[in-house]
Amino acid sequence: MNSLETQESPSLSPKFRILSTAKRLFYEQGYYHTGINQIIKESKSAKASFYDHYPSKADLGKSVIQNYSLEIQVWFRAILKKSNNPEEFVNHLADAILLQTRSSESIYHGCPVAIFSCQFPSSEEPFATEFRQAIQQWESMFSRFWEKMKSEEWILPNTDVLGLSRDLITLYEGALMNWRLSQNMNYLERMKESMQERIGRVRR
Repeated sequence: MNSLETQESPSLSPKFRILSTAKRLFYEQGYYHTGINQIIKESKSAKASFYDHYPSKADLGKSVIQNYSLEIQVWFRAILKKSNNPEEFVNHLADAILLQTRSSESIYHGCPVAIFSCQFPSSEEPFATEFRQAIQQWESMFSRFWEKMKSEEWILPNTDVLGLSRDLITLYEGALMNWRLSQNMNYLERMKESMQERIGRVRR
């Protein structure tokens, strides 16, 4: 997953360039600190073209969140697909996160959906539906994986797969947020240990 590796070539469609530019700018400098004029300028698009595709900045924000969520789904899916047992899942996920944080090709601040959501007070959340849908999609993906692990007898038959999925997502998001605040890699190391401990409670 790399939300910053985007293409903004003028040869691409204006809609793609606008979305690609907004994804990068919202991630790097925040939603409120990014103006429509900057997005138009850096995407090399016309103002009329912007409003044809996105009637408002909020409409663009919704598309950005949905795109972030889709990228993370693809990233998670690749990790789950090559994981043949619970231990491989934890190892692959931890390795993938470390690869992102140590990449010299991009600026990585953590999960883009979580970072985006933290910019808004809970009482003034303009994108609540989009954030909720993102989490539900991740929960569903993880739950299917753990149902498979259950059917293959890697975990106990009475395992609450949704509860397990939510716990692992919480550990993932929490570790990334604390790492972002402190730049201390120990949080990512502890995430792996904590996931192993949580899965160990339902391991056969």
